[in-house]
Amino acid sequence: MVTTLRSFSGFSVDDAETALRFYRDTLGLPARANDMGGLEIELTEGSTVFVYPKGEAHAPASYTVLNLVVPDIDAVVAELEAAGVSLLRYPGFEQDEHGVARSSDPAQGPTIGWIADPAGNVIGLIQD
Repeated sequence: MVTTLRSFSGFSVDDAETALRFYRDTLGLPARANDMGGLEIELTEGSTVFVYPKGEAHAPASYTVLNLVVPDIDAVVAELEAAGVSLLRYPGFEQDEHGVARSSDPAQGPTIGWIADPAGNVIGLIQD
């Protein structure tokens, strides 16, 4: 069995400074540069995500790198749209005019929308 003192996940971006501005200033998450040239995003309950720069070698992840559970997805989407961030559209999902896929049955999935960070990584926004 692995004994851990702390755990965290990570993903890459092409430019750490641009990512920092997006996660901290646009999304309003507690994000800060770290000593390794990347950044750390603080999440709930003391968890963090390490975001590291790969420059031209970066390729956006083929999966959702981060899910943010929000109390009011419509308010969050309105704030993001005002900041110039639009939700992504995916085939096979019924999405409203803002890009939110709404579910009246939790067994069918959550009310959710997706955005991309400046490096093309996908972030999910899930209605609590």
